[in-house]
Amino acid sequence: MNAAKHGAAVKPNVVDLKTTKPWPPANQMRDLVKVALEALDIKPPDYFRSVFGEPASWLPPYSRYSEYNIIDPWQPVTTARFLMDIAIPSSAVTAPALARMLFPEVINRRFWRPTGFFRQPDEYGGVSSFPGEHWFFINGIATNEDVAELNAAYLANLFHRPVTVIQNATNSVPVDVWECVIGKGFKEDPDSTDKKTMTEPAWRATAAVLEALNADQIRRVVLIAHSQGTIIASNVLRAVAKALRSKQVRQKHPRWHSFTNQLMGAVESETEKIVRNNLAHAFSEFARGGSDQALERLSKLEIYTFANCADKMRYVYPARRIPYMEHFANELDIVARLGILSPQRVGKGELIEIDGRVYEHKGAWGHLLNEHYLAPIDDFLYPGGKGFQRETDPYPGHGKNAEKPRLYAYFHGKKPGRVN
Repeated sequence: MNAAKHGAAVKPNVVDLKTTKPWPPANQMRDLVKVALEALDIKPPDYFRSVFGEPASWLPPYSRYSEYNIIDPWQPVTTARFLMDIAIPSSAVTAPALARMLFPEVINRRFWRPTGFFRQPDEYGGVSSFPGEHWFFINGIATNEDVAELNAAYLANLFHRPVTVIQNATNSVPVDVWECVIGKGFKEDPDSTDKKTMTEPAWRATAAVLEALNADQIRRVVLIAHSQGTIIASNVLRAVAKALRSKQVRQKHPRWHSFTNQLMGAVESETEKIVRNNLAHAFSEFARGGSDQALERLSKLEIYTFANCADKMRYVYPARRIPYMEHFANELDIVARLGILSPQRVGKGELIEIDGRVYEHKGAWGHLLNEHYLAPIDDFLYPGGKGFQRETDPYPGHGKNAEKPRLYAYFHGKKPGRVN
Protein backbone atom coordinates (compact mmCIF):
# COMPACT_ATOMS: atom_id res chain seq x y z
CA MET A 1 0.00 0.00 0.00
CA ASN A 2 2.77 2.44 0.91
CA ALA A 3 4.85 1.45 -2.13
CA ALA A 4 2.46 3.22 -4.48
CA LYS A 5 2.39 6.22 -2.20
CA HIS A 6 6.19 6.65 -2.27
CA GLY A 7 6.53 6.03 -5.99
CA ALA A 8 8.00 2.52 -5.79
CA ALA A 9 6.95 -0.24 -8.13
CA VAL A 10 3.63 -1.78 -7.23
CA LYS A 11 3.97 -5.43 -6.27
CA PRO A 12 1.85 -7.96 -8.14
CA ASN A 13 -1.29 -9.44 -6.66
CA VAL A 14 -0.63 -12.00 -3.95
CA VAL A 15 -4.25 -12.58 -2.98
CA ASP A 16 -6.53 -14.74 -5.06
CA LEU A 17 -10.07 -14.10 -3.85
CA LYS A 18 -11.38 -16.57 -6.40
CA THR A 19 -10.18 -19.33 -4.07
CA THR A 20 -12.14 -18.03 -1.07
CA LYS A 21 -15.69 -19.01 -0.25
CA PRO A 22 -18.08 -17.00 -2.47
CA TRP A 23 -20.48 -14.54 -0.94
CA PRO A 24 -23.56 -16.53 0.04
CA PRO A 25 -26.76 -16.12 -1.99
CA ALA A 26 -29.50 -14.06 -0.44
CA ASN A 27 -32.53 -15.58 1.20
CA GLN A 28 -35.82 -15.76 -0.66
CA MET A 29 -39.22 -14.74 0.68
CA ARG A 30 -39.95 -18.18 2.14
CA ASP A 31 -36.65 -18.01 4.03
CA LEU A 32 -37.39 -14.51 5.36
CA VAL A 33 -40.79 -15.68 6.58
CA LYS A 34 -39.22 -18.68 8.33
CA VAL A 35 -36.65 -16.47 10.08
CA ALA A 36 -39.35 -13.97 11.09
CA LEU A 37 -41.61 -16.65 12.58
CA GLU A 38 -38.78 -18.02 14.70
CA ALA A 39 -37.87 -14.49 15.81
CA LEU A 40 -41.40 -14.09 17.15
CA ASP A 41 -40.94 -17.10 19.42
CA ILE A 42 -40.08 -14.99 22.48
CA LYS A 43 -41.14 -16.12 25.92
CA PRO A 44 -43.07 -14.26 27.11
CA PRO A 45 -44.32 -13.04 23.71
CA ASP A 46 -44.11 -9.38 24.68
CA TYR A 47 -43.21 -7.70 21.41
CA PHE A 48 -43.71 -4.15 22.61
CA ARG A 49 -41.24 -4.69 25.43
CA SER A 50 -38.82 -6.36 23.02
CA VAL A 51 -38.51 -3.03 21.22
CA PHE A 52 -39.10 -0.44 23.95
CA GLY A 53 -37.57 -2.21 26.93
CA GLU A 54 -38.71 -2.62 30.50
CA PRO A 55 -41.83 -0.59 31.48
CA ALA A 56 -39.87 1.23 34.19
CA SER A 57 -37.81 2.95 31.47
CA TRP A 58 -40.87 4.38 29.76
CA LEU A 59 -41.56 6.98 32.44
CA PRO A 60 -39.73 10.31 32.80
CA PRO A 61 -37.37 11.72 33.78
CA TYR A 62 -35.20 10.34 31.00
CA SER A 63 -31.43 10.33 30.72
CA ARG A 64 -29.82 13.01 28.58
CA TYR A 65 -29.41 10.84 25.49
CA SER A 66 -32.52 8.66 25.75
CA GLU A 67 -34.56 8.36 22.55
CA TYR A 68 -37.68 8.90 24.67
CA ASN A 69 -36.77 12.59 24.76
CA ILE A 70 -37.95 12.90 21.17
CA ILE A 71 -41.56 12.92 22.40
CA ASP A 72 -41.60 16.14 24.40
CA PRO A 73 -44.63 18.41 24.94
CA TRP A 74 -42.23 21.32 25.47
CA GLN A 75 -40.78 20.78 21.98
CA PRO A 76 -43.92 20.41 19.86
CA VAL A 77 -42.19 21.06 16.52
CA THR A 78 -39.59 18.32 17.07
CA THR A 79 -42.24 15.89 18.30
CA ALA A 80 -44.59 16.60 15.39
CA ARG A 81 -41.77 16.29 12.87
CA PHE A 82 -40.78 12.88 14.23
CA LEU A 83 -44.36 11.57 14.28
CA MET A 84 -44.96 12.74 10.71
CA ASP A 85 -41.65 11.30 9.51
CA ILE A 86 -42.44 7.81 10.80
CA ALA A 87 -46.10 7.90 9.71
CA ILE A 88 -46.20 9.57 6.27
CA PRO A 89 -44.71 7.47 3.45
CA SER A 90 -42.03 9.10 1.32
CA SER A 91 -39.45 8.14 -1.29
CA ALA A 92 -35.79 7.57 -0.43
CA VAL A 93 -34.53 9.70 -3.31
CA THR A 94 -33.88 13.39 -3.94
CA ALA A 95 -36.94 15.39 -5.00
CA PRO A 96 -37.22 15.71 -8.79
CA ALA A 97 -36.11 18.98 -10.36
CA LEU A 98 -39.69 19.91 -11.23
CA ALA A 99 -40.84 19.38 -7.63
CA ARG A 100 -37.96 21.48 -6.31
CA MET A 101 -39.00 24.26 -8.67
CA LEU A 102 -42.71 24.15 -7.86
CA PHE A 103 -42.82 23.39 -4.14
CA PRO A 104 -41.07 24.78 -1.06
CA GLU A 105 -38.53 22.67 0.82
CA VAL A 106 -41.00 21.89 3.61
CA ILE A 107 -43.24 20.10 1.07
CA ASN A 108 -40.42 18.33 -0.77
CA ARG A 109 -38.96 17.06 2.49
CA ARG A 110 -42.26 15.47 3.38
CA PHE A 111 -42.41 13.27 0.27
CA TRP A 112 -38.75 12.83 -0.72
CA ARG A 113 -36.21 11.99 1.96
CA PRO A 114 -32.88 10.76 0.56
CA THR A 115 -29.92 9.59 2.61
CA GLY A 116 -28.01 12.51 4.08
CA PHE A 117 -24.71 13.09 5.83
CA PHE A 118 -23.76 15.26 8.76
CA ARG A 119 -20.75 15.54 11.04
CA GLN A 120 -21.26 15.17 14.78
CA PRO A 121 -18.46 16.90 16.74
CA ASP A 122 -16.67 15.10 19.54
CA GLU A 123 -17.50 15.64 23.20
CA TYR A 124 -15.55 18.90 23.21
CA GLY A 125 -16.98 20.31 20.00
CA GLY A 126 -14.05 19.35 17.79
CA VAL A 127 -14.34 17.85 14.33
CA SER A 128 -10.63 17.23 13.69
CA SER A 129 -9.57 15.21 16.72
CA PHE A 130 -8.03 11.78 15.99
CA PRO A 131 -7.00 12.75 12.43
CA GLY A 132 -5.82 9.20 11.70
CA GLU A 133 -9.30 7.80 12.27
CA HIS A 134 -12.68 8.18 10.57
CA TRP A 135 -15.80 7.07 12.41
CA PHE A 136 -19.13 6.43 10.68
CA PHE A 137 -22.58 5.68 12.05
CA ILE A 138 -25.52 4.22 10.09
CA ASN A 139 -28.81 4.49 11.97
CA GLY A 140 -31.72 2.10 12.12
CA ILE A 141 -35.39 1.96 11.28
CA ALA A 142 -37.83 4.80 12.09
CA THR A 143 -34.98 7.22 12.71
CA ASN A 144 -35.32 10.78 11.47
CA GLU A 145 -32.53 13.35 11.64
CA ASP A 146 -33.42 14.40 15.18
CA VAL A 147 -33.08 10.85 16.53
CA ALA A 148 -29.93 10.25 14.47
CA GLU A 149 -28.40 13.37 16.02
CA LEU A 150 -29.24 12.01 19.46
CA ASN A 151 -27.58 8.67 18.63
CA ALA A 152 -24.51 10.36 17.17
CA ALA A 153 -24.19 12.71 20.14
CA TYR A 154 -24.07 9.75 22.54
CA LEU A 155 -21.48 7.93 20.42
CA ALA A 156 -19.33 11.07 20.32
CA ASN A 157 -19.72 11.43 24.07
CA LEU A 158 -18.75 7.82 24.79
CA PHE A 159 -15.74 7.63 22.51
CA HIS A 160 -14.68 11.30 22.29
CA ARG A 161 -14.49 11.11 18.50
CA PRO A 162 -16.25 13.12 15.80
CA VAL A 163 -18.70 10.90 13.92
CA THR A 164 -19.85 11.08 10.30
CA VAL A 165 -23.50 10.10 10.26
CA ILE A 166 -24.79 8.30 7.17
CA GLN A 167 -28.35 9.25 7.93
CA ASN A 168 -30.58 6.53 6.57
CA ALA A 169 -33.64 8.75 6.52
CA THR A 170 -36.89 7.17 7.66
CA ASN A 171 -39.48 7.04 4.92
CA SER A 172 -42.20 5.94 7.38
CA VAL A 173 -42.26 2.69 9.30
CA PRO A 174 -43.96 0.62 6.55
CA VAL A 175 -41.52 1.83 3.87
CA ASP A 176 -38.55 1.26 6.18
CA VAL A 177 -39.68 -2.32 6.80
CA TRP A 178 -40.00 -2.92 3.06
CA GLU A 179 -36.49 -1.51 2.52
CA CYS A 180 -35.25 -4.02 5.10
CA VAL A 181 -36.90 -6.86 3.19
CA ILE A 182 -35.28 -5.68 -0.05
CA GLY A 183 -31.91 -5.38 1.65
CA LYS A 184 -32.15 -8.83 3.24
CA GLY A 185 -33.46 -10.86 0.32
CA PHE A 186 -34.73 -11.23 -3.23
CA LYS A 187 -31.24 -11.15 -4.76
CA GLU A 188 -31.27 -13.81 -7.45
CA ASP A 189 -27.57 -13.26 -8.13
CA PRO A 190 -25.23 -13.97 -5.20
CA ASP A 191 -22.65 -11.56 -6.58
CA SER A 192 -25.12 -8.68 -6.34
CA THR A 193 -25.68 -7.75 -9.97
CA ASP A 194 -29.37 -7.31 -9.29
CA LYS A 195 -30.52 -3.73 -8.78
CA LYS A 196 -32.56 -4.86 -5.79
CA THR A 197 -29.35 -5.82 -4.02
CA MET A 198 -28.59 -2.27 -2.95
CA THR A 199 -30.98 0.42 -1.83
CA GLU A 200 -30.09 4.10 -2.13
CA PRO A 201 -28.58 4.34 1.38
CA ALA A 202 -26.22 1.43 0.57
CA TRP A 203 -24.91 3.17 -2.58
CA ARG A 204 -24.03 6.27 -0.62
CA ALA A 205 -22.63 4.38 2.37
CA THR A 206 -20.35 2.32 0.11
CA ALA A 207 -18.90 5.42 -1.53
CA ALA A 208 -18.35 7.17 1.81
CA VAL A 209 -16.63 4.21 3.48
CA LEU A 210 -14.43 3.50 0.45
CA GLU A 211 -13.27 7.11 0.26
CA ALA A 212 -12.19 6.94 3.91
CA LEU A 213 -10.34 3.66 3.29
CA ASN A 214 -8.65 5.15 0.26
CA ALA A 215 -7.20 8.07 2.20
CA ASP A 216 -3.56 7.27 3.00
CA GLN A 217 -3.58 9.47 6.10
CA ILE A 218 -6.48 7.45 7.60
CA ARG A 219 -5.17 4.43 9.49
CA ARG A 220 -8.45 3.26 11.04
CA VAL A 221 -12.04 3.38 9.78
CA VAL A 222 -14.73 2.50 12.31
CA LEU A 223 -18.27 1.78 11.13
CA ILE A 224 -21.02 1.53 13.76
CA ALA A 225 -24.41 0.30 12.58
CA HIS A 226 -27.71 -0.22 14.35
CA SER A 227 -30.83 -2.14 13.30
CA GLN A 228 -31.62 -1.42 9.63
CA GLY A 229 -28.20 0.17 9.37
CA THR A 230 -26.66 -3.30 9.77
CA ILE A 231 -28.42 -4.44 6.59
CA ILE A 232 -26.95 -1.44 4.79
CA ALA A 233 -23.50 -2.27 6.21
CA SER A 234 -23.83 -5.88 5.05
CA ASN A 235 -24.62 -4.72 1.53
CA VAL A 236 -21.56 -2.45 1.61
CA LEU A 237 -19.46 -5.56 2.28
CA ARG A 238 -21.33 -7.47 -0.42
CA ALA A 239 -20.49 -4.74 -2.96
CA VAL A 240 -16.82 -4.68 -1.89
CA ALA A 241 -16.58 -8.47 -2.09
CA LYS A 242 -18.03 -8.38 -5.59
CA ALA A 243 -15.60 -5.65 -6.63
CA LEU A 244 -12.58 -7.64 -5.45
CA ARG A 245 -13.74 -10.67 -7.45
CA SER A 246 -14.59 -8.66 -10.56
CA LYS A 247 -12.69 -8.56 -13.83
CA GLN A 248 -12.06 -4.86 -13.28
CA VAL A 249 -9.51 -5.62 -10.54
CA ARG A 250 -7.39 -7.53 -13.04
CA GLN A 251 -7.61 -4.99 -15.85
CA LYS A 252 -4.99 -2.34 -16.55
CA HIS A 253 -7.59 0.31 -17.40
CA PRO A 254 -10.83 -0.89 -15.76
CA ARG A 255 -14.22 0.62 -16.49
CA TRP A 256 -15.79 0.90 -13.06
CA HIS A 257 -18.87 2.70 -14.37
CA SER A 258 -20.07 -0.57 -15.87
CA PHE A 259 -19.57 -2.21 -12.47
CA THR A 260 -21.50 0.47 -10.59
CA ASN A 261 -24.29 0.28 -13.17
CA GLN A 262 -24.68 -3.36 -12.16
CA LEU A 263 -25.02 -2.36 -8.50
CA MET A 264 -27.37 0.56 -9.06
CA GLY A 265 -29.39 -0.58 -12.06
CA ALA A 266 -30.82 2.07 -14.39
CA VAL A 267 -29.47 5.50 -13.48
CA GLU A 268 -32.04 8.16 -14.32
CA SER A 269 -31.85 11.32 -12.23
CA GLU A 270 -28.98 13.76 -12.14
CA THR A 271 -28.47 12.96 -8.46
CA GLU A 272 -28.14 9.23 -9.19
CA LYS A 273 -25.56 9.98 -11.89
CA ILE A 274 -23.52 11.93 -9.35
CA VAL A 275 -23.72 9.04 -6.88
CA ARG A 276 -22.72 6.56 -9.62
CA ASN A 277 -19.71 8.68 -10.60
CA ASN A 278 -18.61 9.02 -6.98
CA LEU A 279 -19.01 5.29 -6.43
CA ALA A 280 -17.07 4.43 -9.61
CA HIS A 281 -14.22 6.74 -8.60
CA ALA A 282 -14.16 5.28 -5.07
CA PHE A 283 -13.91 1.72 -6.42
CA SER A 284 -11.21 2.78 -8.87
CA GLU A 285 -9.08 4.25 -6.07
CA PHE A 286 -9.81 1.32 -3.77
CA ALA A 287 -8.64 -1.24 -6.34
CA ARG A 288 -5.52 0.60 -7.48
CA GLY A 289 -2.55 -1.74 -7.21
CA GLY A 290 -4.73 -4.84 -7.36
CA SER A 291 -6.58 -6.98 -4.83
CA ASP A 292 -3.66 -7.32 -2.41
CA GLN A 293 -3.41 -3.57 -1.87
CA ALA A 294 -7.20 -3.25 -1.79
CA LEU A 295 -7.32 -5.81 1.03
CA GLU A 296 -4.62 -3.87 2.86
CA ARG A 297 -6.89 -0.83 2.70
CA LEU A 298 -9.88 -2.91 3.78
CA SER A 299 -7.92 -4.18 6.80
CA LYS A 300 -8.27 -0.67 8.24
CA LEU A 301 -12.02 -1.22 8.56
CA GLU A 302 -13.64 -2.23 11.86
CA ILE A 303 -17.39 -2.85 12.03
CA TYR A 304 -19.41 -2.79 15.26
CA THR A 305 -23.11 -3.61 15.05
CA PHE A 306 -25.98 -3.36 17.49
CA ALA A 307 -29.12 -5.46 16.99
CA ASN A 308 -27.74 -6.85 13.74
CA CYS A 309 -30.71 -7.99 11.64
CA ALA A 310 -28.82 -8.75 8.43
CA ASP A 311 -28.97 -12.18 6.84
CA LYS A 312 -25.47 -12.27 5.36
CA MET A 313 -22.48 -10.36 6.74
CA ARG A 314 -19.33 -12.26 5.91
CA TYR A 315 -15.63 -11.55 6.01
CA VAL A 316 -14.54 -10.31 2.60
CA TYR A 317 -11.27 -12.21 3.11
CA PRO A 318 -11.88 -15.01 5.67
CA ALA A 319 -8.22 -16.13 5.78
CA ARG A 320 -7.32 -12.90 7.61
CA ARG A 321 -10.78 -12.13 9.01
CA ILE A 322 -11.00 -8.90 7.06
CA PRO A 323 -12.69 -6.66 8.02
CA TYR A 324 -12.78 -6.99 11.80
CA MET A 325 -16.34 -7.30 13.17
CA GLU A 326 -18.08 -7.35 16.56
CA HIS A 327 -21.79 -7.61 17.26
CA PHE A 328 -23.81 -6.60 20.32
CA ALA A 329 -27.30 -7.97 20.92
CA ASN A 330 -29.92 -8.03 23.66
CA GLU A 331 -31.30 -11.54 24.08
CA LEU A 332 -34.96 -10.47 23.92
CA ASP A 333 -34.62 -7.82 21.21
CA ILE A 334 -36.90 -9.12 18.47
CA VAL A 335 -34.94 -7.28 15.77
CA ALA A 336 -31.67 -8.94 16.81
CA ARG A 337 -33.52 -12.27 16.63
CA LEU A 338 -34.05 -11.62 12.91
CA GLY A 339 -30.31 -11.75 12.40
CA ILE A 340 -27.42 -12.25 14.80
CA LEU A 341 -29.51 -14.10 17.43
CA SER A 342 -31.71 -16.01 15.00
CA PRO A 343 -32.04 -19.74 15.74
CA GLN A 344 -31.37 -20.13 12.00
CA ARG A 345 -27.82 -18.84 12.43
CA VAL A 346 -26.49 -22.09 13.89
CA GLY A 347 -27.17 -25.61 12.75
CA LYS A 348 -30.40 -25.16 10.78
CA GLY A 349 -29.28 -24.67 7.21
CA GLU A 350 -27.45 -21.42 7.97
CA LEU A 351 -30.05 -19.06 6.56
CA ILE A 352 -28.26 -16.46 8.65
CA GLU A 353 -24.51 -16.17 8.04
CA ILE A 354 -22.78 -13.47 10.09
CA ASP A 355 -19.07 -13.52 10.89
CA GLY A 356 -17.35 -11.88 13.85
CA ARG A 357 -17.53 -12.01 17.62
CA VAL A 358 -20.94 -11.88 19.27
CA TYR A 359 -21.60 -10.28 22.66
CA GLU A 360 -25.04 -11.00 24.06
CA HIS A 361 -26.78 -9.33 27.00
CA LYS A 362 -28.66 -12.25 28.52
CA GLY A 363 -32.20 -11.55 29.70
CA ALA A 364 -32.16 -8.00 28.32
CA TRP A 365 -35.15 -6.41 26.59
CA GLY A 366 -35.15 -3.41 24.25
CA HIS A 367 -34.01 -2.33 20.81
CA LEU A 368 -33.24 1.39 21.09
CA LEU A 369 -29.55 2.14 20.54
CA ASN A 370 -29.00 4.72 23.27
CA GLU A 371 -31.47 3.57 25.88
CA HIS A 372 -30.94 -0.19 25.65
CA TYR A 373 -27.42 -0.69 24.24
CA LEU A 374 -25.10 2.26 24.77
CA ALA A 375 -26.39 3.23 28.23
CA PRO A 376 -25.59 -0.19 29.81
CA ILE A 377 -22.09 -0.06 28.29
CA ASP A 378 -21.64 3.49 29.56
CA ASP A 379 -22.75 2.47 33.04
CA PHE A 380 -20.26 -0.40 33.07
CA LEU A 381 -17.26 1.53 31.76
CA TYR A 382 -17.95 4.80 33.55
CA PRO A 383 -14.88 5.62 35.73
CA GLY A 384 -16.92 7.23 38.49
CA GLY A 385 -16.23 4.53 41.03
CA LYS A 386 -18.48 2.55 43.33
CA GLY A 387 -22.04 3.77 43.38
CA PHE A 388 -21.89 5.00 39.80
CA GLN A 389 -20.45 2.06 37.96
CA ARG A 390 -22.37 -1.01 36.83
CA GLU A 391 -20.74 -4.04 38.48
CA THR A 392 -21.30 -6.63 35.75
CA ASP A 393 -20.40 -6.41 32.09
CA PRO A 394 -23.64 -6.39 30.07
CA TYR A 395 -21.84 -7.88 27.06
CA PRO A 396 -19.33 -10.39 28.44
CA GLY A 397 -17.16 -12.62 26.32
CA HIS A 398 -17.59 -16.37 26.25
CA GLY A 399 -15.32 -19.20 27.27
CA LYS A 400 -12.42 -19.56 29.68
CA ASN A 401 -10.23 -16.96 27.97
CA ALA A 402 -13.06 -14.67 26.93
CA GLU A 403 -11.94 -11.35 25.50
CA LYS A 404 -13.72 -8.13 26.27
CA PRO A 405 -15.19 -6.30 23.29
CA ARG A 406 -12.57 -4.39 21.37
CA LEU A 407 -15.04 -1.49 21.17
CA TYR A 408 -14.57 -0.93 24.91
CA ALA A 409 -10.93 -0.02 24.29
CA TYR A 410 -12.06 3.18 22.51
CA PHE A 411 -14.03 4.45 25.51
CA HIS A 412 -13.35 8.09 26.47
CA GLY A 413 -10.70 8.67 23.82
CA LYS A 414 -8.60 5.56 24.41
CA LYS A 415 -7.11 3.66 21.49
CA PRO A 416 -6.51 -0.09 21.03
CA GLY A 417 -3.81 -1.54 18.82
CA ARG A 418 -4.27 -2.64 15.22
CA VAL A 419 -6.26 -5.81 14.65
CA ASN A 420 -4.70 -7.05 11.43
